[in-house]
Amino acid sequence: MSSTRWWRRLVPLLLSAALLLPATVAPAAAATYPASIDVNVTGFNPPCDDDLNPFVGKMKNAAVAAYGRLGHVATGFSGKAFTRAATLARTPSDWGYYVHSHGDYYLNSDGRRYTGFREDSGDCSQSVVFSKDLKAKRLGRQSNLVFISTCHAADSITTLPDAFAIAKTKTVTGNQGPEFYVGYIGLRWDSDEWTFEQRFWNSLANLKSVGASFDVAIAGNFNDPAFDANWWGTYHWSGAAGPWTTCPNCS
Repeated sequence: MSSTRWWRRLVPLLLSAALLLPATVAPAAAATYPASIDVNVTGFNPPCDDDLNPFVGKMKNAAVAAYGRLGHVATGFSGKAFTRAATLARTPSDWGYYVHSHGDYYLNSDGRRYTGFREDSGDCSQSVVFSKDLKAKRLGRQSNLVFISTCHAADSITTLPDAFAIAKTKTVTGNQGPEFYVGYIGLRWDSDEWTFEQRFWNSLANLKSVGASFDVAIAGNFNDPAFDANWWGTYHWSGAAGPWTTCPNCS
């Protein structure tokens, strides 16, 4: 979401040194765990939006680095590399996924509304990637860390967690598998999302669990005092890529 001069109110936090360090969680030997990082740059900048957006490129770079540290083979996509077709082609193989874009409850051709987000595509005509489409492609396969950096991604009626086969439950005692879903509630500004994400990635780099990292990220101040986010999955999990066998200390 963007608005005239909204970003000028924020002096962005500097990335901590931890965020810039090499991976602190190594991938399992002889295993590959892809992660796609889709970032809609075009939709948040002129001519598609009135203001230049200083955050979206930083969001992409920070997410690629963070997923890499967690043991994923992480690749960032924007412009014509981030289209609805490209995302759906990659998602069957992805263990991790991050997207920053415009998000909402969009009307599908089947007459129902689903949570989704806009592709980039390099122009201002941006198709919707529906949760329904993602679910059909993934066929219930396991997901690790899924971070949907859009408006409405974690509203109580969101349909996106199910698309990644992550139950909307908070498991603090025990585990529900090496999975964690993060998203924003309601309408949110990019400046606040960037603040939240820096705190989250930095905390993970300092070896806190995904749940503890969420707590760190949400606890600070934001431009919007009503800023809110939510999570589902296993609180006491390191975020490391792959199944439980690659993460003996997760539980």
